[in-house]
Amino acid sequence: MARPTRTVVDDPLSSPGRSGLHWIRLLTEAYSWISSVAFLVQLLLIGIGPGRLVLAALVSSVLVSWVLWPKRDTWLVALVECAVVHGAVFVLPTPQPALGFVFAVTVRRALRGGRHERFPLRALPALLGFLTGFTAWVSVGSAAVTGPVVASVAMPLVGLGVVAMALHEAVRSATLVQDAHRTVEAVVRASPVGHVLLDAEGAPRLHNDRARELLAWPAREPGRVPCPHGPDITACTRGCRSADDAVEVRVTRADGSTGVLAVHAVPVQDVSEQHTLVTALDVSKRRELEDALRARAERDELTGLAGRTHFLHQVDGALLAGEAVGLLVIDLDGFKEVNDAEGHEAGDWYLVSAAERIGRAVGPVATAARLGGDEFAVLAPGHDVRESARLATRILSELARPLTGLGHETVIRASVGIAVSSAGVGTADLLRDADTAMYVAKREGGGRIRLFRPEMGERVLARQRDKADLRTAVSDGQLVLHYQPIVDLATSAAAGAEALVRWQRPGHGLLGPGEFIGLAEETGLIVPLGNKVLAGACEQAMRWREQGRELGVTVNVSTRQLSAAAFLPSLDRVLKTTGLPPERLTIEVTESVWADGAAMRGLMEVRETGVRVALDDFGTGYSSLSYLQRYPFDVVKIDRSFTGALSETSRTAGVVRCIIDLAEVLGAHTVAEGIETQAQADWLRNAGCAYAQGYLFGRPDLAENWTAQPSVPH
Repeated sequence: MARPTRTVVDDPLSSPGRSGLHWIRLLTEAYSWISSVAFLVQLLLIGIGPGRLVLAALVSSVLVSWVLWPKRDTWLVALVECAVVHGAVFVLPTPQPALGFVFAVTVRRALRGGRHERFPLRALPALLGFLTGFTAWVSVGSAAVTGPVVASVAMPLVGLGVVAMALHEAVRSATLVQDAHRTVEAVVRASPVGHVLLDAEGAPRLHNDRARELLAWPAREPGRVPCPHGPDITACTRGCRSADDAVEVRVTRADGSTGVLAVHAVPVQDVSEQHTLVTALDVSKRRELEDALRARAERDELTGLAGRTHFLHQVDGALLAGEAVGLLVIDLDGFKEVNDAEGHEAGDWYLVSAAERIGRAVGPVATAARLGGDEFAVLAPGHDVRESARLATRILSELARPLTGLGHETVIRASVGIAVSSAGVGTADLLRDADTAMYVAKREGGGRIRLFRPEMGERVLARQRDKADLRTAVSDGQLVLHYQPIVDLATSAAAGAEALVRWQRPGHGLLGPGEFIGLAEETGLIVPLGNKVLAGACEQAMRWREQGRELGVTVNVSTRQLSAAAFLPSLDRVLKTTGLPPERLTIEVTESVWADGAAMRGLMEVRETGVRVALDDFGTGYSSLSYLQRYPFDVVKIDRSFTGALSETSRTAGVVRCIIDLAEVLGAHTVAEGIETQAQADWLRNAGCAYAQGYLFGRPDLAENWTAQPSVPH
């Protein structure tokens, strides 16, 4: 039958070491009192002369100090003891009673002085008092008597010294052990770790309260220490008891909740019996945190779909399985416009809605993930080209269902690229191919599916080279400005010039804006490119002014430039640096600016600085009289599609005349573009058009080739 366990913190007298020390103290204390009281009685009964009463009073004071201050040992008491034993030799018939008192006070001091190194010094006065008194007594006694007495006294004194020192060291060592025991008990009791000491049979012998709490033991008797492979760690045959690292155990607490313990079993060496120390630490919160971090790493926090890293690991695993793997990359069309127009909260809701629909469309046969931003992906193991295409079609159909959560009905459009694995293809290659196909779908207008083909990769690589070259062009000065005159039809003189950017690309010649502006918009290079054009045009206008030519300059500005917070400070800096008056600069925008609230706000702030604003290609885009009335422009430019058809139908002429009249009503000037014949110029002059530009007046050219101010031919 197993012995009952006990907690680590025991009663001070329960251990064998403590019990032995306790009995030593009791016996020593009893001997000291008996010897001292006997000495006091002998002084009173057989002492000679009145000195015996004085000595008896002094012995009584020593006994009183033992009662009142049992743990104090002062030099005063030691000196009193010295006086007592010295005088007792002379008032008693023999020195043996005084020697008994010396034994009593010395062994008691040896026991009580266990904590102090001053014991030998405090014990000396009593010994010296006895020796001096005994020596005086011997000097006046007879040799026949004193010889045996000296022998009977000397050896006990030597024994007293040895025994007293041995007792002192024993008590001091036992006290240190007690202190260490109490320290260990305090540490173990306060420890958040449960400790259990098991014997050779695996039964717990010692434990702290934390172990009982963590291991959910019954109130009276603890059970076996559990392990991951069963209810008893000592009976485990799978290495729990000798494992180098802690093993985790799931336990059920008294309140019904569950927790996770890290249990570590370590053999205890250098003991008579085989023992094992088992520690148990509650790691429930750490496990919860690890699970949360793992879930966050595996799942996208916003949409709940698989995260990028976890998804790519899944693609790795699917490719290692050896079957065909379909990978779809999905990019939402127009998400930036939704985010800018409706706000980030609406943008997040839009992404969550898209994620829910993608997840619903793929079902259990595939895994959907959010790669970042508005880009999603779907892993379809076992799907060939046809099955992957059908899956992509289901996704677009699900996304296309009307969405009403934004306060108005809208439809989620997306571009989907598909890549299907082939022998030897890796995750990075498959993702790159699907991304390339998606990019092609988006370039073709979006809202469609494209399957990757090798030639797509070549086109994408070429596009990447174009981007890199354009970035170099912006930074290395490969962009040049040409200027086309804007003529005042009433005075037949050039009133200004429109700055048109060209790219002097090495190996490709001079490229017009149509070949790289779209690329600049796509890459975000339109902002630094536009800033360079703006600065160069203003500098040129100042050079003309210094030459005596009062020519204004018109610069095309993209919607993306206007919506940037840094545009207005940049414009102000250019005007101050060059010294160009604001009214000599015209910012030209297209009607698409009305669809971008941030760009419109930026445009109105520009107009407040005194810079003129021109509306380009009027009538070809988002034309609206309410917009023209709400956001006034200084110049309205008539698109070349109207002026080029003036001679074809009277209907076109009527439209152009209406634009001219409308601009006049709104307080704006009109500039007709694309004028190539004298007849067109004459008609526009007669219709009231203020300005015109086109090949009739001059082609775009470098500023240094403007040798004379262009004028209207007659």
